Amino acid sequence: MTDKSSGARLGRRGIAVALAIVVLAAGVHVWLNTNIFGREDVCAGLVSGDAAESVFAGSGRISDGGGTDSPSSDRISFTCTVESSSFLLGPDTEYLRISASRERGDFPFSDRGRWPSPASVSFFSGGSGGATGGVGSDHGWVLLPEACTTADGPAVIEGYAPKGSDPVELARLLTEAANNTAERAGCTAGKPLTAPDSLDAAPEPRAVPSGTVCGSGDLTFPGPATRPEATERIQESAGPTWACEVSDHATYVVSQEPRLLAGIRSSPGYTEQPRVAGLQVSGFDARHVVADCAGTPTYFSMEVDLGYTSALEKPGTPRLGALFDNFIDVIGERFGCDAR
Repeated sequence: MTDKSSGARLGRRGIAVALAIVVLAAGVHVWLNTNIFGREDVCAGLVSGDAAESVFAGSGRISDGGGTDSPSSDRISFTCTVESSSFLLGPDTEYLRISASRERGDFPFSDRGRWPSPASVSFFSGGSGGATGGVGSDHGWVLLPEACTTADGPAVIEGYAPKGSDPVELARLLTEAANNTAERAGCTAGKPLTAPDSLDAAPEPRAVPSGTVCGSGDLTFPGPATRPEATERIQESAGPTWACEVSDHATYVVSQEPRLLAGIRSSPGYTEQPRVAGLQVSGFDARHVVADCAGTPTYFSMEVDLGYTSALEKPGTPRLGALFDNFIDVIGERFGCDAR
C-alpha cells in the first residue's frame, strides 16, 4: 500500500509539474509573441494598441521604442515608429511609421515619389463627420479636421504599413490618430471623424486600348503618334475624385472633394494662374489648378513622366500646354466644366 500511495503522489506531482510548465510556457508565449497584457496605447497615446495590432499581418508584441518625435513647434507635428515583434521562429519584426505634418493642399496629386499614384489609391470621403483620406498598398493618409488648417496649409496624418496590411484597418488607425492629434492640438471638429467601414478596391493596370486613353476616345495620348505599348489605371469610383495613370507617360487627376479643395485654396502659393482651356483658374502653377465648374470648385492636375518627356522630339507628341488643355476640355466636361 505504501509503495502504491507513494507512486500515486509522485504521479500527481509529475502531472502538476507538467501542467505548471505548460501554463508557464503558454504565459511566456502570450507575453512575448502577442499583445495580450501589452501596451494599451503607443505614440504618446495617439494610437491605441488594438488599432496598431489590427494593421499588422501577424501577431506580436506592440511597442514604440522611444515614443514620438516632434520635429517642430507645431503641436500637430510628430513622428512615431510602432513595431510588432515576436520570438517565434519565422516572423520578422514588422514596422508601422506614423507621422503628422502640414502639406500643400494637393499633396496626394503633386508630390510623386513620396505619395502613391492617385490612380492606385482607394479614396474615401464621408461627407459630414466622415474622414477624408486615401490608402494604397502600404501607404495612407487622413486629413485632420478643417479647424486644424492654418496659413501653412492643412494638417495630415500619414502612415506607412507593412505589405499585406488590411487597408481598412490602416484607414481606421489613421483616423484614430487624426482625432487624437486634433484633440491634443485643440482643433477638434466637435464630433470625432469616422473611419470608412469598407473601401473600393484600387484599380488594376490594363493595356491602353487602341483608339482610347483613360476610357475616352477624345483624350490625346501623352506621347508620340506611334503610341508605344503602355498600361493604364483608372480610378473612377462613385466618389468625387477621378484619376488615371498612363504608365511612364502621364497621370491625370480631377477632384471635387470639398475638404481637399478647402486645403488647396488655403495653402501658401495658391494664386491666380493664366487661363487654361479657356477657363479662369487659380492654383500653384500651370498644371495644378482649380476652376469653377458649374458652381463647384474643381481641381485639375497633370504630372508627366519620362515616357512623355523623352518623346518630345518625336512626330505627333503633343506640347505640354496642348496636352493639358485637351485633358480639361475632355474630362472636365464630365464635371460640368465648359469655357463656352
